[in-house]
Amino acid sequence: MSKYKLAIIALLVLLIFCFGIYFSSLQHDSKSLKQINKLNFETQQQQSVINNKSQELEIKLQQVKTYERQNNKKAPLASNVANSDCISRDFVELFNRQTADYEQILSTKHIN
Repeated sequence: MSKYKLAIIALLVLLIFCFGIYFSSLQHDSKSLKQINKLNFETQQQQSVINNKSQELEIKLQQVKTYERQNNKKAPLASNVANSDCISRDFVELFNRQTADYEQILSTKHIN
C-alpha cells in the first residue's frame, strides 16, 4: 500500500509541476500578445499621422498646380518670319517673368 500511495503522490506532484509549466507558458504568451497589440496600435497611429501628412501635402501640391494653371502665361506664337537671333528678347522677358512667378509661389508655400 505504501508503494501505491508513493506512486499516487509522485503522480500528483508530476501533474502539479506540468500544470505549473503550462500556466506559466500561458501567462508568458499573454504578456507577449499584449506587447504585440501595443506595438500594432502604435504603428497604426504613426501610419495614420503619415497618411494625414501625405494628404495635406497632396492638397498643397494641387493648390500649387491650380495656382500655376490659373496664372500660366502663354508664350507668344512663333511667327513665320525667320530672325537671326537665337533667343529673342520677348522669350527672355517671358522666361524671367515665369521664373519670378515660380519663385514667388515657392517662397509663399510652407511645408512642415
